[in-house]
Amino acid sequence: MRHDTTTSTFATRPAERVIPCIDVSEGAATTPSEVPGLADPADVVGIAAGYARDGAAHLFLDVVDTWADAGYLPDLLRELEKTGLDLLVSVQHGVLPPADTCREMLSAGAGALSVSTSMVREPDRVADAAGLLGAERLIGVINCSGDRQRGWHALVDGGATRTDRDAMEVARRFGSLRVRALLANNVDREGTGIGYDLDLTRAAARASRLPVIASGGAGSAEQLSDALRDGDATHVLVNKVVHSGRETVGSLGAALGRCLRAEAE
Repeated sequence: MRHDTTTSTFATRPAERVIPCIDVSEGAATTPSEVPGLADPADVVGIAAGYARDGAAHLFLDVVDTWADAGYLPDLLRELEKTGLDLLVSVQHGVLPPADTCREMLSAGAGALSVSTSMVREPDRVADAAGLLGAERLIGVINCSGDRQRGWHALVDGGATRTDRDAMEVARRFGSLRVRALLANNVDREGTGIGYDLDLTRAAARASRLPVIASGGAGSAEQLSDALRDGDATHVLVNKVVHSGRETVGSLGAALGRCLRAEAE
C-alpha cells in the first residue's frame, strides 16, 4: 500500500483489494469458520491459507486478547507468514505496546501493527513509535459512530467506549504521521451487510490523504465496488461475509472485477 489515493496504483487483481479479517482469541478464531473443507474451523492458519489460495494478498488479524494474554502471538505470526499474506495486526483494540514488543511482532512476521485506541488516548506515544519503527509499519484505525449530518465520533476499546473526539481530527493526525494506511470503520454497520459508510471513507481519505481501507457493513461485491469507486477507498475489509462461507475472497474478487470492468466501459 503506497501513499496514493488513486486505486490504479494498487493491486492489479481485484481479489488483492479484498482484505479478509480474522478475529482471534487465545490463538484461535473467536467464531468457528463455516468455510467448507477446514480440518479445524477455528484454526487461524488454516483459514488464512484458504484466503491466500483464493487470491488475497493481505490479512487483518484482530486479536481481542490483551497484550499480556497474547504471548502466543509471535509463534502464530511465524506460521501465518508462511501463507505469503501481508499481516496487518491489531491487538487489544489497537493499543500500542512498548517499542520492544512492537519490534518482536514485526520480526515475527507482522507487516504492520494497527493503532486505534492509543491514537486517541496517547497520540504522542504513537508519534514516537512512528519515528522509532517507521510510519510504514503502522496502520491507523478509526472506529467511529455517526454519519455525515451529525459527524463521526471516535470510539476506543473496540467500539465499546465513546469519546468526544472528532474522528476526522484523528484521521488528520494519522495523516500527519504518514502511516501506511487508514482503516475507516463505522461500528454502526458492523455485521449488517448493508454496505460501507461511503461518506465516512471519502471524508477520511480527504482528511488524512492516506490510502483508506473501507470497513464495516460489507455484504456484496457491488458494495465493495461502491467503496472503491465512490468511497475513495483503495482496499475493502471483509469479515463475516467470507468467514461464514457465504462468499469467498475469490468469488468476491471475480465479481468485483466484473463490476469494475462494467463501470469502465
